[in-house]
Amino acid sequence: MVFRVNPYLQQPSSDGMYITWFTETDASGDISISGPGLDTPLTFTTAPTFEPLLSYTNAELNQEISGLEQGSWLLGNNNYKHTVDVNGLLPDSTYTYTVTVDGEVFAASFTTAPTADDWESIRFVALSDSETEPRGRARRRDWQQGALDADSLARPSVADSLWAETLGVSGSRLNYPLTETTGYLNNLEIINSRNPDFLVMPGDLIQGGGYQPAWDEFFRHNAGEFDSGLSEYPILPALGNWENFGALNGGYGTDADGRFGPLFGRQKFGVYFDAPANGTPEHQDNYYRIDYGPVTILTLDSSNGEPDDNRNNYGGDGQPPKIRGQEFTGPGTDTQQNFTREQYEAEGGTDLADFNPGSPQWNWVIEQLEDARANGQMIFAQFHHAPYSNGTHGLPMNHENSSGQGGTPMRQYQPLFEEYGVVAVFSGHSEMFERSFVDEDGDGVGVYYYDVGVAGDGMRGQRTDADGELLGYNAFSQWTADQREPELWAEVDGVLQNIAGGKHYGHLEVNVQRLGDDGSAEITFTPVYSFPMLDANL
Repeated sequence: MVFRVNPYLQQPSSDGMYITWFTETDASGDISISGPGLDTPLTFTTAPTFEPLLSYTNAELNQEISGLEQGSWLLGNNNYKHTVDVNGLLPDSTYTYTVTVDGEVFAASFTTAPTADDWESIRFVALSDSETEPRGRARRRDWQQGALDADSLARPSVADSLWAETLGVSGSRLNYPLTETTGYLNNLEIINSRNPDFLVMPGDLIQGGGYQPAWDEFFRHNAGEFDSGLSEYPILPALGNWENFGALNGGYGTDADGRFGPLFGRQKFGVYFDAPANGTPEHQDNYYRIDYGPVTILTLDSSNGEPDDNRNNYGGDGQPPKIRGQEFTGPGTDTQQNFTREQYEAEGGTDLADFNPGSPQWNWVIEQLEDARANGQMIFAQFHHAPYSNGTHGLPMNHENSSGQGGTPMRQYQPLFEEYGVVAVFSGHSEMFERSFVDEDGDGVGVYYYDVGVAGDGMRGQRTDADGELLGYNAFSQWTADQREPELWAEVDGVLQNIAGGKHYGHLEVNVQRLGDDGSAEITFTPVYSFPMLDANL
C-alpha cells in the first residue's frame, strides 16, 4: 500500500483547491489536473515531508481491543505528507485529477467554487462528533430513551428481551442496533450520494486528537479504504474537545513519553489540516474564514476561554453558590475545566486561543463579520461547543449538574451574530440533534443554532432532572430529534421493532438557492437521518 491517506480537499475557492495526501514511502508524487480552460494538464511534483508526530506510540502498538484481532487496525508506521495548492482555475468548473506515487494511481474530480456574483445553487452538509476509533468497529452505543409515539408499544426490556440479548444493553439503556463504524459509514453514504459542495465539521472528528489509530480510522471513512468522499469535496473542520485530548496517550495529562495530551492532539490536527491565514501566526489553523461564492463560513476555536474556570470554583466556603434547575446567572468564561493556559504553555504550547471579548480571536471575528456583511455575503459560523443546548453539555460551569465542558460561554457571540446577520451557527458536543432560534432584540430576525453532533458516536438526547423530567434548560430550543420525532415501536414478524421516528445517526443538509439578480436567496435546512432496517433476528 502506497497511499496511507487518499488525496483529500481543503480551502476551496473560485480559482483553485488545496489537495493533501499521505504515503508510507518518501517517494515524490505527481499530480495531473485536467478540465475547463486548460489546453494541457496542470502538473505538479511533490516534495513529501516526514511527519514523526503521526508515528504510533508504544501504547498504541500494544493496545488490545475487545472483539478485534490485536493490531489488525494498525497501518505502517511512516507518514509522509504531500500538499499541492492549485490555483488559476475557472470558477464553478469541474476538474479531474490523478495522483501517482510509486506507480500507484489515484483518480478523482473536484469542482471549484462559483464567484459571489455568478452562481445558482450551493449545497453543503454539517455534522460533527464522528469520534472515530478502531473500537467503533465492535462497539454499539447506549441509546438514550426518546419520546414515544401515542401508538407505540413500550421499548424492549433491558432485562429479558431479544433486543437486549442480541444487541446488548449499557446500564439501564438499550444499545443502538448499529456499531459506531456502521452508523458513520451509512451516514457518509447518504452524504456522498447528495454530492455536496463542501462539508462542515464542527469538532470531535476523532476519539482523541493524540490517538493515532483514531485519525487512521477517520481517514479510512473519508479518504481511504472505507470510502473517499473528501477526495471529491472539501472539508472545513473545527477543533473540538476530543481534538484537545490525548486519549490512550495521556488524556488531558502527559503520556509515557512526557507529551502533554492537549498539545499533542492539537498538533496532530495541525498536521492534517491547513487553513488560510488568520493574521495571528501562532493561532494558525485554529480559526479561519472560507468564502464559497456568496457564502462565508467562519470557523472558530471554542476550546479555551479566559479567565479559566472550574466546577470546583462554586459551592464551597467563600465561593459563589451553585445554581440549580433552570437558573441562569450568566454564560461563564470557559468551556473546559481540564487544562489551563498556564499548563499548556508550560508544555511548550503557543497556539491556545482565547475566544472571549477582546481576545485576538474575538477581534478577528468582528473584522470578518464587518467585511462579509459589507460585501453582501451570507454568513454562517461553526465551532464545537453548542451555546444553546438541552443536552448533556448545555449547563454553565456554576450549575450543580455542569459537565465541566458547557458551551454557554459561546453565547457571548450572539449579539455580534445577530447584528451582522449571521444566518446559522453549527456546533456539536452534546451528541444530539437540536435546532434553536435566538432573537435577542425581538424584531423577528435572529440566528439559527444547530447541534449536529450525530455523525457516528453517542446517541444522546435531552437532559432530564433528578425526577426524570426534561430539564428544558435551553429556552431557545425549537426541535430535538429525540423528543419531536417520537419512536414508534411495533411487532414485526413477532419481533419488537422501532419502525419510525427516534434519534439516529444523521447530518444537516443546507441548500442555498438563488432567487434573482438582486442577491436574494432561499436557504433550506434539512435534518437527515439514517434509519436502520432490521430483520426478524435483529
